[in-house]
Amino acid sequence: MSLMREEEWDDSDHTPEIKSTKSINSHSLSSLQHQPLSDDFIKFIEPKSQIPNSNSNTLGHPVKKFALVIMVILAISLPVASYVIANKVSPGGLDIPLTAFGLSSIAMALFIVYFYKVHGAKPYIKSKPIVILMALSFLFYSLYLVLYAMYLVRPFYDEETKEYSGISWLIIVVVLYFHFTVFLQYSLLAQCSLRSKPYLYLISYPSSIFFTSIILSIPLYLFVGFIPPKISSFLMLLPFALGLIGIFQTLRTRSPNKWSVKEIYVKSSVEEDDQLITKRSMKRVVSKTPKDTEIVDFKQPLSIIQIADPHIGPMMSIERLQEICENTVKLNPDLVLLTGDFFTTESFNPENSLEIALSPLKKLPSHKLFACLGNHDYEEGCLEILERALESINCTLLVDRCVLVETRIGKVQIVGFDYRKNQRQEHITQVCSSYPPIPGVPRIGLLHDPGAFKFIPPEYGLITFSGHTHGGQIGLNCLGVNISLVGLTGMPDHSLWQNGNNYLYVHTGQGCRSFLGTMVLRVGVPTEDSLLQVFFEN
Repeated sequence: MSLMREEEWDDSDHTPEIKSTKSINSHSLSSLQHQPLSDDFIKFIEPKSQIPNSNSNTLGHPVKKFALVIMVILAISLPVASYVIANKVSPGGLDIPLTAFGLSSIAMALFIVYFYKVHGAKPYIKSKPIVILMALSFLFYSLYLVLYAMYLVRPFYDEETKEYSGISWLIIVVVLYFHFTVFLQYSLLAQCSLRSKPYLYLISYPSSIFFTSIILSIPLYLFVGFIPPKISSFLMLLPFALGLIGIFQTLRTRSPNKWSVKEIYVKSSVEEDDQLITKRSMKRVVSKTPKDTEIVDFKQPLSIIQIADPHIGPMMSIERLQEICENTVKLNPDLVLLTGDFFTTESFNPENSLEIALSPLKKLPSHKLFACLGNHDYEEGCLEILERALESINCTLLVDRCVLVETRIGKVQIVGFDYRKNQRQEHITQVCSSYPPIPGVPRIGLLHDPGAFKFIPPEYGLITFSGHTHGGQIGLNCLGVNISLVGLTGMPDHSLWQNGNNYLYVHTGQGCRSFLGTMVLRVGVPTEDSLLQVFFEN
C-alpha cells in the first residue's frame, strides 16, 4: 500500500541553492519521435515496437454514450421543470426578467455566432462545433439568468398589481452589468488575445464570478419557489458569494515558504500473491504516517514539483505563471514535471506568452525538466507555440517516449504518455509493452488524463503524475472532503490513488479552463502549490 503524509514547508532557510550541472539540448515533437538522444544525464530508450503517432481524435474528452444521453436529458428537463415551477409560484414574475434578459440574450447569441464566424482569429475558432458550443452554452446560461433575476427581486413583486417596486430596477441594472460582462467576455474570446489588467478587473473577473454563480444556482430552482420570497432572494446571493470565493481560490498563488510538502511512499511489491494483482481495483489512498520499521526500507526521497494545467489566460497571467516558475527554481527539486494543458484561446497573442511565462525554469538544468501533452495542447497552433517554449527552457517533451535519467538517487525511468480521446486502452497497453520496466530502477509516468490510468497493466509498477481534472473544479476539497463534480463521474479527481503495483498522483493544478477561457471558476477546490517527496522502496 502507498503511504502519503502532508505537511507545510514553512522554513525559507531550507531552500536549497541551485548547483550548476551539465545540460542537454531539447528536441521538438517531431525530432523526439525519430532521433533518440543520450548523454551523461539522460538517454532515450528505444521502443520494443513502433507506436503510432497521435491522430485527429485527440481533441475533446472521452464520454460514454450512456453518460452523454443522461447529460442531454438533464440539459432539457432541468430548465423545463424550473420554468414550470417558476410560472406556477409567480405567474407574472417572469415578465420583466424575460424582457430584460431573455429577448436580449437571443440577440446576443446571434451576435456571438456572427462574431465568431466573421471575426474569429483562427479557423479553429470559426469552426461550426466551436460556434455552436459558444452560442448554445450562452443561451443555456441565459435561461437560468432569467430565473436568477426573478427570484432575486421576488420580494419586490406585488402579486395584486403584477408590478415590481422601484428598488427592483436597481437590482436589475446591476444584474444587467454582470450579464453584459459575460456577453463581452464570450465574444472577445474569439480574438485569441491576452487582455489588460483593467479589462480583467472590469470584464473577465466579474463575468467569471457571475457565470459561475448562475451555474451553481441551477439546483436551487427545483425548490426555491416553494419558500418565502425573502428567503429565496437571500438564497440567490449564496451562489454569488461562492463565486467570490471561487475567484480567490482560482487566482491564489503561494510563496515558496507556504507550499505544502507531501511525502509519498511507493512500494515495489504488494503483500498479496502476484496472481491477485490483476483483481485489485483503483482506489484513493488514505494518507497516513508510515511506521518507523517501514521507513528504513525506502531510499532517500526524490523531490518533484509538478506544474499542471496552467492554462495561460484570464486567470493565469504571464506574470503569475512566471512567479510559479520562479518559486519552483527557488525550491530546486530533483525533477520538474509539466503535465500538459498550457493554453486557453487567449494564449495565442502574444505568441511568445508561454515562452516568457516559463522562462525562469531556464535556471534549472535540462535533465530535471520533462513534459507531456494535454488535450488542449492539440488545438490549432498550440503545438508550435509549446515546442518553442519548451525548447527555450531546454525541457524534454515526452510523447509516447521513455528516458533513463540520472538523478540524485540514481537512475530513474520516465515514460511520457500521449493524450488520446479514442482507443485509450490499446494505446496505454502498447506504450507499456514497448517500454518494459528496467529491474531495480524506479519508474515515473507522465499522463495528462488520469482517467486513462486504469489501463496501465497493474503489474507494470510505476507512479504516474496527472492533471486534467483541476482537482474536480467544484467540490469540497478545501473542507477536507473528497467530493467533487469530476469525482462523481468515477474519474480520479485529486490526491493519491493506487491500482495494483501502480500509483497515481492527480495534481489539483495551478490554473483552469472552461468554454475557451475560464468562465467557470474553481469553487471549493483551491489551486495547488506543493513539493512532493517521493520515496521508492529499495
